[in-house]
Amino acid sequence: MSQSKTDRIFESLRQQIETGDLAEGAKLMSLRQASDRYGASKNVIVTVYDRLVAHGLARSQRGSGFYVARVAPTIAEPTHLREASDTVSLLHVQLDRPYKVLTGDGRPPENWLMTNMPAVNLPTGEGGYGSPHGLMALRECIAASQIAAGITATPAQIVTTFGANNALDLVIRRFTRPGDTVLVDDPGYYPLFSKLKLSEVNVVGIPRTPRGPDPDALDRAAQTHRARLFFTQSLAQNPTGCSIDLPTAHAILKVADRHDLLVIDDDPFIDLPGLRGTRLAALDQFRRVIQIGSYSKIFSPSLRCGFLIAEPEIAASLAELKMILAVNSSTYTERLIAEAILSRRFAKLGASLKRRLDPEREEGVEKLTQLGFDLFAPPDHGLYGFVLLPDGLNDMEVSHEAAQQGILLAPGSLFRVSGVSDTPSIRVNWSRVQDSRFYSFMRKLL
Repeated sequence: MSQSKTDRIFESLRQQIETGDLAEGAKLMSLRQASDRYGASKNVIVTVYDRLVAHGLARSQRGSGFYVARVAPTIAEPTHLREASDTVSLLHVQLDRPYKVLTGDGRPPENWLMTNMPAVNLPTGEGGYGSPHGLMALRECIAASQIAAGITATPAQIVTTFGANNALDLVIRRFTRPGDTVLVDDPGYYPLFSKLKLSEVNVVGIPRTPRGPDPDALDRAAQTHRARLFFTQSLAQNPTGCSIDLPTAHAILKVADRHDLLVIDDDPFIDLPGLRGTRLAALDQFRRVIQIGSYSKIFSPSLRCGFLIAEPEIAASLAELKMILAVNSSTYTERLIAEAILSRRFAKLGASLKRRLDPEREEGVEKLTQLGFDLFAPPDHGLYGFVLLPDGLNDMEVSHEAAQQGILLAPGSLFRVSGVSDTPSIRVNWSRVQDSRFYSFMRKLL
């Protein structure tokens, strides 16, 4: 993505200050001089200088001009923070969006989602902080959707959050301490790995198969490491696209009973119609399962709203932690979502997403198969697929090569606990594969 003139001038001056080319105390050019030097308006230069001040790189002296401020010495990051940052490079590029072809992005295209929101009027009594569990109207909608899926849940078991990632944060803070060991899908959700590293928690991967996590490996790891938490995803898992089948779900819950495990089922597409597979909560009824869901993937990534469902005592403790950390989530956002659900707008949006996604997925699978690529597993009607690359390739190097051509790929190694993939692979987003540049690049890998 090209930088604006303001960004380019700011970066140029920032680098000169940080490298010492502009020394501490040096006076910056006057607005007129800088305007002539950079071929920009005075308003642009004012904005640049204000940004330098905001970043602590310059100071304004009334009646005199702008001067280079003292640059604070670099402070070494703690190891666990550096390791966490190293694993979120893919998240950075998805937020910055510097690519032309977004095959590796984790979200549907913006024009597939809700791009305009109706006005929200809060009824009397909803203008305060409200319950730490979240807006009752939305929790009632969530409970109703669980009951429609054959799963018993009450509003008291539900806590609303600032998206699924916030729900994961609450669970990690509540149930882990530095040095603990937790179990995760491998391959699995890479931002979760970063959160756990940041919390200085040891992470052990459980191999993910086309039928779900390997129950025997889960049993051995739970016994060996005395782990109390297992993070997984029941439906159309990120990154493999495959779901847990019924026998595997039964086996996982038996292991959880045997070893007193809490199972965290993080499913951001829980409301997407047509997904195949077995939700763990359908068998467990939230006895050992904590369900995490999100509205950001179907409504809009800008709507940071999610939820968790657990047995009442756990839900109450997580609501209390949420209150300590953030007081409460957004009543306005939750009222907007509740009204969209009650008016059936949300259901129509999900149905529309499915109608657009299904043919794109079918065509993408067909094209990749015709080229000679295999998938980790047939996708279970979700957003993602895991494409296996030819032996001998390094998926990180392949992704770097693609980036040089403006193509965003999601290398399989980023989704592995070890950071290294035995079988080179990439995660694809079926809603973003219909670009000839992607297929031209893939063809050259064979």
